[in-house]
Amino acid sequence: MPQAMGTKIMIGANSVADLTSIGGLEPSADTIETTTLDSVNGWRTFAQGLKDGGEVSLSGFLNAGDTNGQVALYNAFNSGALTPFTILFPFGASWTFNGIVTGVNTGAEIENNVSFESTIKVSGQPTLGLTPSGGLTALSLTGTGGALTPAFNVNNNLYAFSGVTATSVTLTATAANHTINLFVDGVLTQTLASGQASAPIPITAVGSKKLTIMAQEPNKAPKLYEIALIKTA
Repeated sequence: MPQAMGTKIMIGANSVADLTSIGGLEPSADTIETTTLDSVNGWRTFAQGLKDGGEVSLSGFLNAGDTNGQVALYNAFNSGALTPFTILFPFGASWTFNGIVTGVNTGAEIENNVSFESTIKVSGQPTLGLTPSGGLTALSLTGTGGALTPAFNVNNNLYAFSGVTATSVTLTATAANHTINLFVDGVLTQTLASGQASAPIPITAVGSKKLTIMAQEPNKAPKLYEIALIKTA
């Protein structure tokens, strides 16, 4: 049976940290009565009415430093903006939908961690992806002093490119028949051609950036790769 451990919910290109439960989706439909005097044997008859994607509930522990995840949910709640979300299951299935954040709350009890909860109202039709994209077949970065660890493996999603001393790096990702999008600190910056180097990714100050590569075949669940880009000098 598929295991839930490793499931993520993405707000844009960023995962929400420190969750223990992701509830939903709950698609449902209203009914319209179509019973007439001619209905067989006096049985009521119905047709499907309007559909509703339901709500997604999130719960876990408060992480105030999760600016692109938990804090982004709170900001989306304040703005009321329609926001793209993706629930990624570790075995390759996914739900993709637009939603409005309708609630954010925290709780504090003695001897327990500070809790975090949020609710998202699904707007429009959610898309269920059951077949995973194949993902990248090769991944490399070029920048003075940098080294990718661990070595690329299609089944590994987390990497570091550390020891960078250059002011920019380039990234090359290979995946046939995929759309390959590159996000830098959660912002979409480039759509990459398979096997061709990206435009330079600046990293001028000592510190780190998060690179997210979203690789997706048509009508399949996307596959994500995250790289911590670390400049040391």
